[in-house]
Parts: sequence; structure tokens; C-alpha cells
Amino acid sequence: MSKQQQAYQYTQNDIQGMEAFFYPESIAVVGASQNPLKPNGIPLYLLSMFSYTGDLYPVNPKYDNVGGLKCYPSILDIDAPIDLAIIGVAEAQAMDVLYQCAEKGVKAVIVFTSGFAEVSEKGKVKQDEMKELADKSGMRILGPNCLGVLNYYNGCMASFFYNQAKKDLVHPETLSFITQSGGLGGIIYQMVTQLSIGFNYFVSTGNEADVSFAEMLNYLVNRDEVKIVAGYLEGLQGDGKVFIDACRTALENKKLVTMLKVGKTESGAEAAASHTGALVGSDEVYDGVFKQFGVPRADDVEQMNALIALYATGRLPAGKRMAVITISGGGGVVVADKCPEYGLEVVKLTDPTQDKLREFLPTFGSAKNPVDLTSQLFIDTELFQRALRLVLEDPDIDVAGFFYNLEMPDPEAGKKIIEVYNEVEKPLIIFTWPTGQDYAVEAKRSLVQAGVPVIEHIPSGLWAISALADWNRFSGKELVYPEHTKGCEYKESIDMLNEQITSKGKAMTEWRSKELLKNYGIPVTRERLAKNEVEALSIAEKIGYPVALKIMSPQLLHKSDIGGVILDVGSDEELRSAYRKIIKNAESSRPDAFIEGVLVQEMLGKGLEVIVGVKNDPIFGPAVVFGLGGIFVEVMKDAATRVAPLRKEDALSMINEIKGSPLFNGYRGMPPADIDALVDILMKVSRLAVELEGKIGEIDINPLILYEKGKGAVAADALIIKS
Repeated sequence: MSKQQQAYQYTQNDIQGMEAFFYPESIAVVGASQNPLKPNGIPLYLLSMFSYTGDLYPVNPKYDNVGGLKCYPSILDIDAPIDLAIIGVAEAQAMDVLYQCAEKGVKAVIVFTSGFAEVSEKGKVKQDEMKELADKSGMRILGPNCLGVLNYYNGCMASFFYNQAKKDLVHPETLSFITQSGGLGGIIYQMVTQLSIGFNYFVSTGNEADVSFAEMLNYLVNRDEVKIVAGYLEGLQGDGKVFIDACRTALENKKLVTMLKVGKTESGAEAAASHTGALVGSDEVYDGVFKQFGVPRADDVEQMNALIALYATGRLPAGKRMAVITISGGGGVVVADKCPEYGLEVVKLTDPTQDKLREFLPTFGSAKNPVDLTSQLFIDTELFQRALRLVLEDPDIDVAGFFYNLEMPDPEAGKKIIEVYNEVEKPLIIFTWPTGQDYAVEAKRSLVQAGVPVIEHIPSGLWAISALADWNRFSGKELVYPEHTKGCEYKESIDMLNEQITSKGKAMTEWRSKELLKNYGIPVTRERLAKNEVEALSIAEKIGYPVALKIMSPQLLHKSDIGGVILDVGSDEELRSAYRKIIKNAESSRPDAFIEGVLVQEMLGKGLEVIVGVKNDPIFGPAVVFGLGGIFVEVMKDAATRVAPLRKEDALSMINEIKGSPLFNGYRGMPPADIDALVDILMKVSRLAVELEGKIGEIDINPLILYEKGKGAVAADALIIKS
């Protein structure tokens, strides 16, 4: 069984399988070079520079000695156990070396070598062979085509990413980082260290033939010393459940996980059979997972680095009430205007705070929020410092942003900012812009080295404040999910899914789909299937006019498009005519279609139309989608996605997330909607999706008619597509 297939049986033993990458007692460098500037020569140089204390074994048949160490012809010639092997040989030799490592009983291997699945189908075949070797031998393989692993606790620099020991870092050994791009990961490394933030672990996963991004994340968040993990993620390797487990563990233990996830464009451009399929692409599911498990998703490197910088200070915003302080009226407006975009509220300062500010502010300054100190007050550093302190001590303020001109050549001002920062406990962020002036660079350096976060891109800083406030409110709490046991509902539903009909397709008609939904307590319209006109008349009499007639055929999923739906049928005469017309339209549209019958259905009263659906995601499993129905789903695509199972908190979050959410609270004379009924249906759909995972590909309830509070909701139409 492959590692991907074992995702559901992921155990603590698998987590411990990562240990040899980070804490090996012995390392062999296969293909070791005497040139410390080459990729296969850098590891020995770094291991020496960072004072790695384990045993080192260079391997290369060309040399007797490398870096003052005895060099061996092959790894099999080493008369000692090897925990970690680093492979830096050419692609043509890599597999032979891997087989030797397996024979030697090496615990873990890092493969620098490129030329595998990233370049050709032939390379993919070799990479698959590498994966098979890992599965059979139990030897863990990181890569190929990766930078390797850095551990700053023990000097295990199992990488060809050249880096120097950073001195005088304000936040040393703080950030754990996982990247699927070696080059970009190196750039992010350099940017983060410039913020005086050090790494404890750095991992490049490369092609992930064996060890995956999710496994590395799961290993790191389960280490006591790890408090924050950031990642550059292009896509998971089918082990979404492992990723979710890691994110949940981190969130419940108040460890921050943040991701720069790229690839937002739709991976599947084919027209979907259901609205759910059109709404839920790969990126929507990733986005839902991040929101569900408290993972701030950065749009770019600047956002992620700003979040890391703020988190590293240890000052977490208690809320989103923002004070903006500036020495430039225009600068204050720039910051304040952006705050609402990120959910930050520029609140009014308390009257006592404003009164105290007015005592010394220039008449052309402002004691309101934004607080404009003006450049005149900036000359008097004592008053300038007093103003900062007053704003930060205001009880209605959670966090403050200071728009500060680094190019004002006054070192005393920087000192006063640092003094205030050290005196208060609330987060204070300095907003400025990149500059090449020597004294400005020095001013920034002095602030950063004092632990004051300096952000040179205002939108990124504001996003980071908001994201960290959300995470702080959400983290540290156990995520409790409803317990489900498969009962008669499950057994009856399996029978329905297995029932054979004439159609060879996987789509179930609306009637059959609703019968399955009813098993799980999801309310549907009163209706029955008519095989002929006489049955239709009898059913209509029992339901009561007016009724709707709908053609039922698994080949005619979009019934309205072919004239297969007639609404508001008000009498026997109208029903006879409508029945014949629907049958004729269906036969004309597709003569070979299997017609199961005509559904005679009650006409529902007006309500708010919404859509609830499920799509089986290949990475994360069943994903539940919710949004406004009708024209909104066609045009606006206003929807929210979460993976199943849902908690009630997840269901409410989905409802509140969509742009049309104000409609549920009552709008322009409309009564408030029955949110409780909607949450209940979302939870039942979630249960259905979990219990029937692997059996169902998509569920589309559209529209679900939502009525006013206390009146419930009813599925007016539904479509289920089997896996």
C-alpha cells in the first residue's frame, strides 16, 4: 500500500519516521565534492560551519579524503550505521545509490538530484520506482529535486542552500518553514532574517516522491519547541486528511500555521453537471480548509512575512479596534482608508484620551482617530512620546499602527518609539516605505533590532493584523465534532445508490435524489413519480393544485433547458396538457433518453433561494458548499466551502461568509430567515457526505427554499451524482 493510500491510517510512528531527517546521529554525503561551492560540496561545509557533532561520512569513489574526512567508495563500505544519507549524484546514478541505501538500512535519505517527474514521463517512471522502494523498505525519502533540511538546534545542515549563522537576531530559532519551491524558499529565508527573525527548521520537499508536505507539517506541529510554521504550497499529494490533522493539532495547541498557497486558477475547466461542480474547484476547497482550521492564507510573500514579523513579537491583537497615528495627515488617511478592507475598525478614542491629547497637540493637529501629531510635534520628542503612550493606553484600542517617516534624521525619535514600545503591552506596528537613505536604513535597523515590527507595505501589515486577531480569537480551543453512527439511513441509502435503472450514467433523477436526502432527515417537497397521465392526475388530486410537473430522466439533468418543467399547473385539464407537452419535449430533445416518469410536485411558497451541495475533492474528500441560489449562483457565484464533517460553528461561518448574508437577517421588509433550519440542513448534508464518502461524487440541492424564522426550509430540486 502506498503512502498516499495510507493517509487514513496515519500514525504516530509515521511522525517519528521524520526524526532522522532532523536529528541524525550519523550522516553520509553520497557524491561528496571537494569543492565547497558545488551543491554536493556545500553540505559538508555547512555541517562543519554550524558545528554538527554527529558522525560524517563522505562517499565518492574519486577521493580518499574530503574536507579532512575519510572518503568511502560507496555507502556500503561504511562500517557503521547511517541515519541520514544525502544524495548529490547525477540522475543516472541516483536510483542505484538509493538501492544501496536501502540495503545498508539507512533510515532517511535526502535526494538533491533533479531530472525526475518534473522534466519527463521517463523521469516520472523513475520517481515512481523511488516511491515504491520507500514503501517496501520503510526508508523515508525526501525529494528528489529538493534543497534538503536545515536544523538550527543541532547544526544538521543537510542541504545545499548556503546560509550563514545569523548573529544578534531578536527572535532566534523562531520560525519553522516548509517549501515546495527551493528557490523561492531561499528568497523568503533571506527576507525573514532581515526582520531579525531566525529559523529553527527549514524544509524543502521537492517532488515529494515519498515524504510529503503534509507529513512534514504534521511532524513539526507535534514538536513542543515549534510555535509557528509557515509554508509555500503549490498543492498536496493526495494526503489532505494528514494536512487537516496537522492544522487542527496546531490550532488546538495555539500554534500558528500560515500558508502562501499558489495556483488559484481553476484546475478543471470542464463544464460540470451540477452547480456544485461549477462552484467548487480545487482552490475553493483549499480556501475552505484554511478558514476551517485557522490557517491564515497569504496572497503573497509580503503578507506572509508581515504576519511572521507580528507573531514573532509575542503581542497578539485582542481584537480589531485600530488606532492610526501619523505625522502626516495624508499618511494617516492612507492607512485608515485601507483598514475596513481587512475588517479593522478605526474606532473613536475615548474622551479622556482626546482631552489629554488636545492639551499639547498643535491646533492644526488632530486628537481624533487617525491621530495627526504633525511634524511640528515630532520635533519635541517628549510630547511625541507622550502622545504615542496615550493612544496605546486607550482602553478602546486593541492595536496601533504608526505611519512614520524613517527619513526624518532624528535618532532620538527612534529611541522614543522603542521606549514606548517596551513600556506598553499592546501591539504597535510601524508603517513606512522602502528607502535607500543611509540614516533611514539605520533608523529601520535600530527599530527592528529593538524588536519593533516595521512593515514597509501597508496593505500587508493591515492584513497581518486582522489575520492574527482572527487566529488569536479562534486558537487554543478544542474542535468538537458531532458523533455519527451509520444506522438504517446509511443502509437504505446504499441500497438506493446500488439500485439499477436503465441508464448507464451515474446521475440520479431528482426524485431518486430526494428520496435519499429524506433518509437523512432533509426536508423535501411533497411529490410522487407518475408513470402515466392517469397516475399524474391521481397524485395531483392528493397533493392539491397547483402542482409542478418535471420530467425524470438521468440523461436530461437540466430539465428546464429542454422544456421539461411546467409550474403552477392548476387543474386536471391543465395537467393533461402539461404532461403530454413535457413528454413530447423530452422525446424531441433526446430520443434515446430513458424516461423514468413525470414528477408531480407541490408548488412551494416564496422564500429565499439558496444552494447546498457536496463535491468529492480528490485531496480532502467531501466538501460542502453553500450559497445563494437562483440567479445568484449562475451569475454571482457567491458561495462558501468547507470540508466535511462540519461543526455548527463551520455551518454558521459559511452562512456569514457569503456576500449575500445580510439577506438572512431581514432586508427591506423581508423577515429574518430561519437560520436554525439552515444550519440543521447543512449539518445533515455533512453527515450524509461523510457516511457516503466514496459512493457519491456530487450533491446539488438547488434551490433550497429558506423561509422566515420558525418556518423551516425545503429542498425544491436536487441532483445526486454517484462516484
